[in-house]
Amino acid sequence: MYKLRLKILSTFNKLLIPFFVKNEMFNLLSWLFILNLTKIKKILPAKKIKNKALVLYRTGGIDDLIQSQKKYNKNILYLACPREFFKHIFLTIFEKENLKFADFKYSNDNKMFKKIKKKKYKIFLSSFLQVLKLKFNFNILISFNFLYSAERELHTVCQELKIPFLVLFKESIHTEIQTKYFLYTYKKINEKFNGYKIAVYSKYAKKLLVESNIANKQKVEVIGCSRLNKSFSYKMINPKNQIIYYAIQNNRGLPTPLLKSFGKVFFKDIKDNKFSNSKYNWKELHLTTIKILKSFAILNPGITIIIKIKHGEKSNKKEYFNLPNNIKVISHGAGHTLLKDSKIVIGWNTTSILEGIAANRFILIPYFYKKKQFLKKAELKLGLKKSCYVNSKKDFIRKLDFFIKKDYKKNEISNNLASLDYHLGNADNNAGLRLDKFLKKNLKYKLH
Repeated sequence: MYKLRLKILSTFNKLLIPFFVKNEMFNLLSWLFILNLTKIKKILPAKKIKNKALVLYRTGGIDDLIQSQKKYNKNILYLACPREFFKHIFLTIFEKENLKFADFKYSNDNKMFKKIKKKKYKIFLSSFLQVLKLKFNFNILISFNFLYSAERELHTVCQELKIPFLVLFKESIHTEIQTKYFLYTYKKINEKFNGYKIAVYSKYAKKLLVESNIANKQKVEVIGCSRLNKSFSYKMINPKNQIIYYAIQNNRGLPTPLLKSFGKVFFKDIKDNKFSNSKYNWKELHLTTIKILKSFAILNPGITIIIKIKHGEKSNKKEYFNLPNNIKVISHGAGHTLLKDSKIVIGWNTTSILEGIAANRFILIPYFYKKKQFLKKAELKLGLKKSCYVNSKKDFIRKLDFFIKKDYKKNEISNNLASLDYHLGNADNNAGLRLDKFLKKNLKYKLH
């Protein structure tokens, strides 16, 4: 019923929002917006509602909010709003021109046509929010990335109307080479966050945003990764004889998207740029991992192997054809929930490995790629034992066999936890409490 409602609303939004926007029907647009709001039932307030928070819903970002607030929320009503609502307004005003917009280039792209449209969009949002607030009073707006084109002017308008716009920023786990390219890009294109506050996972994530002049240090707060709490809870659960492989993404940890977006010449002042190549990827590492897992599955039909691919990624790729019956490919749901029953966690440059460390699982990192200077800097710093890295098919099979047979001991720490603090700021498992404090103190607008 819930999914049907969302589908119907999505159809109405696509038809009605452009019409209401073109005719400046702010009242009707406000009622349609209110109709789109859905209570986030997992974090309903324990006591009487005192505050309302509008959440621009994103599957990947909502987990941190839920893990924190299902434990600590006392009086905030969280309402999910589909991000497509503002995207439809944006598309209508820009007359589909945003298809040429890149999130990274929004502030820097000031051609006369777009400059006029940005101003028009900002004025429209200001009028809309003022009408909306009269019909449905709310305290804060929450999003999960400060770069979304359709939300940039929303940041500014909320500041002008003294509505706290908070970003719970999760896209902050970077390799050494990524950090260099992001810092250089942010500085050169002069990107700015015009909202109220940003919550980040780690100290180095804050340093990146402050040094690149995205935001001043008063606007950025380190709180850690709340959803890691779920992974920590798995430590006391004996896993099954199951292996989880978080499928390696082609560009994970590489600056490839930036190189393709801006071109190699744009980064000429970066020392490492002369070694870069937009064709670098981890595809071969992924395909080799799949082949080895297939071989192991055939030899061990009683052991379940799960391949978790990213939401939206196609599961009908050639490498997923003709898999043994004990290998399953899963594309839906949060990846960290699969840790509960898994004894061995396999991945590369992914948060899921960090979650596996928190869950005290046995970690294996495919490490059979050509160790070029540039690629070495595209590895996520994890501080794991050498035994966690596999250098050949023979070594991989041997370690899979060893760890799947090894007894799991709840009170025996399998991995160094330093990477959890460095990347996720939550080695102490208190990020949920810090997020709660961050939300509470920012419910009302204050001048910095």
